[in-house]
Amino acid sequence: MQELASQLGLGLHETAEGILTIVNNNMANAIRSKTIQKGFDPRSFSLAALGGAGPMCAVEVAKILDIPEVIIPPYPGITSATGLLTTDLKYDAVQTIFMSSDKADLAYLNDRFKNLENDISEQLKQAGFDAEQMTLKRFFDCRYVGQGYELRIPVQPGAINTMNVTSIWEKFHSIHKREYGHSFQDAPIEIVNMRVTGIGEMSKISDPDFSAADRSLEKAAVKAGKAWFRSNGSLEEFDTPYYKKDRLPINQPIAGPCLILQKDTTSVIPPDCTATMFTNGSILVKIGGED
Repeated sequence: MQELASQLGLGLHETAEGILTIVNNNMANAIRSKTIQKGFDPRSFSLAALGGAGPMCAVEVAKILDIPEVIIPPYPGITSATGLLTTDLKYDAVQTIFMSSDKADLAYLNDRFKNLENDISEQLKQAGFDAEQMTLKRFFDCRYVGQGYELRIPVQPGAINTMNVTSIWEKFHSIHKREYGHSFQDAPIEIVNMRVTGIGEMSKISDPDFSAADRSLEKAAVKAGKAWFRSNGSLEEFDTPYYKKDRLPINQPIAGPCLILQKDTTSVIPPDCTATMFTNGSILVKIGGED
């Protein structure tokens, strides 16, 4: 790092922060592509810090996007693995039909949905699920006639008839406007695919319980060290405590800056932020303090 800093004519810490700034802005841009560019305001959401490296960068990424809070799950480094072991089983069945809304054959659509649902139910049954554990969902992949891309539209359970089919077209118009900023209310809609998603509900694990241990900031403290954070427009040095997560007090706001240590990740809490741990081990970081 010092060699790079010398080449750039920057200080050691400014160079390191510059690298992190590029990384964090790349992540922020990826979030913008899934929020702002899709019509969602990230300021009304919380940012979940997943993965072993997520809690190290999440608060700075949230600051870039003006997201007000970050949620750090109990074990970020193994969240994906835990999800893989407990997530519901899902099967999809798809049939291409190419049918326009002004010539929709409702009897055919109802018949094909029934057949697809029977196929999916049989697959879930063979996988060991009872009927009570199964959920079936219907969708159309739709577009305006002449378009080259589709949107997935949920279809209500039960028979499609002349009374309720209008609601499907209205959903498409609404979703199209949300995604692309406009809709064409009088244009015919083309159903490209019909699909059924079958979900088999897996057993869930219970939340971890962090409330039993004897906890306090004094017991959680490991050491204090120097750390550099950008504050008031400049890079400043802060005395920064290091805490063991498994000894942190419950429901007590902890002022940043601090570092929270656990086996699968390190959570970085910058100045002007507070971190509060709950009994299930999740940490809520409020950006800008407790408000």
